Amino acid sequence: MKKRLLGLSLALLGVVVLVSPAPALRIAFFPPAQRAIHAEVIVIGKVVGIEKQPVDLAPAPGAPEKVSHKIALVKVQENLSGAENITHLKIAFVPPAAPPPPSDVDVPVRPVRPVRPPIRPGLQLPELREGDEFLFFLVKHPGGPYYMMPGMYPPIAAKGANKEIEQVKKITAILANPLAGLKSDKPEVRAQTAAVLVMKFRAAPMFAQQVDQVPIDAEMSRLILQALAEADWSQQPNGEEFPFQVAQAFYALGLTPQDGWTPPKFTPPQPGQPPVDYNKLVHKSFVEWLKGPGKNYRIKKFVAKN
Repeated sequence: MKKRLLGLSLALLGVVVLVSPAPALRIAFFPPAQRAIHAEVIVIGKVVGIEKQPVDLAPAPGAPEKVSHKIALVKVQENLSGAENITHLKIAFVPPAAPPPPSDVDVPVRPVRPVRPPIRPGLQLPELREGDEFLFFLVKHPGGPYYMMPGMYPPIAAKGANKEIEQVKKITAILANPLAGLKSDKPEVRAQTAAVLVMKFRAAPMFAQQVDQVPIDAEMSRLILQALAEADWSQQPNGEEFPFQVAQAFYALGLTPQDGWTPPKFTPPQPGQPPVDYNKLVHKSFVEWLKGPGKNYRIKKFVAKN
């Protein structure tokens, strides 16, 4: 199950690699819209203080040892999702490690040419300081009244982030009233809403050591599947504003033979023939499946076991 969740997480979230002029690769953070889908709490807030005493917390589910965290007290200036009737949040974070002192001993190093460019460490989460104002993407820590910034979900400096804030508000509006989007007169709105909901439902909750899969509301499931079937699967992601393809949402469903699903057979093209659009084949099979074996199928969402 853990292997399946890991594979599903990678399929849902992806790993974005940026190529820099230097001969190295750097892991990038997820786009703001993607962070908004998976965060439990999204606020624009100001750090009004740092608690003097650090707190030992588990950095990840099932971690054998706890790690010292600083605690930032953040005043909620605007709640975008999940912080209704909350004025302040305590955000736990691990401050960046101090760089090692310079060595006085010169050690000759034999140069080695790498086989491929190495992967450089990605950007680090910021060390929160009093006066900072950020757009925060947070998850609740199970070990106390604290929230955390997941490693790939860094906050965004609020100043000058109007574009990112609008992108996030678009996602939070979809999640706040999904039926409005699913019943829209515009097929692209229905498709985007369906994709966002599938990505939300089919991601395991953070800090969940074990999960269950439970069916969602039958009517909502029907509307989501219908929107995916009617969507244009050839449409490419629109940059950071909507970083998904409809096909990506379909694959996240995780349909199996037990659901009556049989993927289409892929026949490699002969020399001189155009490449095969496999997503187009899958789309056609999905539409047929939805009319037959899948007509009573209900999407399942991951929930943490108690």
